[in-house]
Amino acid sequence: MRIQVSANHRSEPCCYRDGDAVIFCGFFPGARKCGIVFYDENGKDPIRVPFPENAGLGRMYSVNITGIPNDHDRYRLFFGNSEEVDRCARRIYGLESMTAPDDRKKLLGRVMPDASSDPGICSQYDRNEGKLRRENDLIYLLHVRGFTKSPSAGITKKQRGTFAGVTEKLGHIASLGANIIELMPAYEISSLMPQREEAPDEPEERINYWGYTTGYYFAPRSVYACSDPCSEFRNMADAIHERHMALVMQFWFSKETPAIFISAVLRHWVRVYGVDGFHLIGGDLAFETLSADPALAGKLMYYESIDENRIVISPEDEIRTSVSVYRDDFQNTVRHFLKGDNDTTVRFFGEMIKRGEKCGHVNYIAGYSGFRLADFVAYEHKHNEANRENNADGPDDNASWNCGAEGKTRRIAVLKLRRKLVLNALLMLFFSQGTPMIFAGDEFLNSQEGNNNPYCQDNAVSWINWNLENTKTGQDVSAFIRFLSSYRKAHGILGGAVPLKLMDYKAFGYPDLSAHGTDAWQPDFSAFSHSVGMLYCNLYAKEQDPAFIYCIYNCHWEDKRFALPSMPGNLSWKVIVDTSRYENECEVRKITGKEKSVLVKARSCMVIETSGRIKITEKKGRTPF
Repeated sequence: MRIQVSANHRSEPCCYRDGDAVIFCGFFPGARKCGIVFYDENGKDPIRVPFPENAGLGRMYSVNITGIPNDHDRYRLFFGNSEEVDRCARRIYGLESMTAPDDRKKLLGRVMPDASSDPGICSQYDRNEGKLRRENDLIYLLHVRGFTKSPSAGITKKQRGTFAGVTEKLGHIASLGANIIELMPAYEISSLMPQREEAPDEPEERINYWGYTTGYYFAPRSVYACSDPCSEFRNMADAIHERHMALVMQFWFSKETPAIFISAVLRHWVRVYGVDGFHLIGGDLAFETLSADPALAGKLMYYESIDENRIVISPEDEIRTSVSVYRDDFQNTVRHFLKGDNDTTVRFFGEMIKRGEKCGHVNYIAGYSGFRLADFVAYEHKHNEANRENNADGPDDNASWNCGAEGKTRRIAVLKLRRKLVLNALLMLFFSQGTPMIFAGDEFLNSQEGNNNPYCQDNAVSWINWNLENTKTGQDVSAFIRFLSSYRKAHGILGGAVPLKLMDYKAFGYPDLSAHGTDAWQPDFSAFSHSVGMLYCNLYAKEQDPAFIYCIYNCHWEDKRFALPSMPGNLSWKVIVDTSRYENECEVRKITGKEKSVLVKARSCMVIETSGRIKITEKKGRTPF
């Protein structure tokens, strides 16, 4: 069959078969003589097809090609005398191992078999339904390879470290109450990092395990697949959506990346795979461009930092519910407060109630960088020697405390204190106004052995040890997360459904939130205070059972007795969480009417709620005090 080439009018990068024709659209660096070279599955028997000049618009060429045999489904692009892999290919061949070099002159793209790879075809599970509510969100962040690479994952060897492995574990993630799964970079890259000039004696092969680098942004990462990566990623995305969860992907772009290219990448993953949102690493990249893109309207967008003044909201705009920022401030403040550091109580209170006016806040105790949840109560110093950078990499200040022993220990008192601090941290996370995020494995205290920057560790240091899921402590922590997730969703005042004003603006007789000390209504925000009580009036969320929720955070090294605020009507108090005595399930303990105070143990937290119903109606027109 004679090869024929004609111009078409596509504007999104693609290369796929449509009947007898190959539909191609792609970017070129500016050379006038350019085209495509087709190969068979062995990368041989090339067929060179030049593009007519009328098929180009600027640096983009768009063509229909007929006459290419079906068995020639690999390709590279040529411009002038150079030949390189298509940066926008939907599938890349040659990077199927963690040690494969990124040789663009040898890598091959794939001619996708049908129009399902066309960015104009939406996934049947596209979740642009406007039903995601920020106050109900729980983000579960994971590294695809590390999530199930360990033999302890309990899945087939072939599935370990793959998208299929994630699919196998969706039941576990859902059981925690998570409704958003966020993937660390899962687009195609070469895992090999170039040798550093400052380390000439270092072995050449160093692994970029995390994946924060430029890559082939339109293709799922083949080393994360046990079969065809495109089909396997789509199956995983569909399985996530079938469980009514959202899928968010992380992307790292250099600050020089054109906004129009970033927009094209994100549109591709939305339209082809039904991805629900993106976490962009590298700054508030292309914010205005992405906000104005109708194909991304309503999608979840996470940034590392953003100037909220750049966010313009109109009544019909969905940006308020879709844009959020990851903030280290919550993590750092909570860790210092947990340790009992001075001058932290007022900052802790501020972080607990903070929420963006124009965008959401994502709160976490442990992200992908820094100590894991288990490690920040077990190590005071980072232990990154395995990274071969003389322990100079990774953050030096982790606001951590080893509780009396560095690393692993059998000392019962140390282990009990560590466990209690972890429960305290989780309680603070889930009762904060921001969206909580937990890193995979933290739910059963997976450790990275004190390495706070395992970006190059493709081994047991970074792989999750699923055996910990069945330990007593692992079961307790997981159960506590399930309880907190459920409790937060049941009471809208905790998760930000009702913006807190710290005023009695509906004249209920109580502010929506009030701060307390050991004496009711008298918080101690001095530099040497290490405890605070927070009383939520649930009536503002139109809930009367319970009418009030009282959270007491005592990070002092001594027991503290807190007076109970007086309640209207016949309401009584009951303790539902006491981290000093928590065992697997929360034990409800009634407080008798004669008790005017509760004893909160050293370095412990307590949640108390009211029992009974009262008749209180909103009085409109009263000026808030």
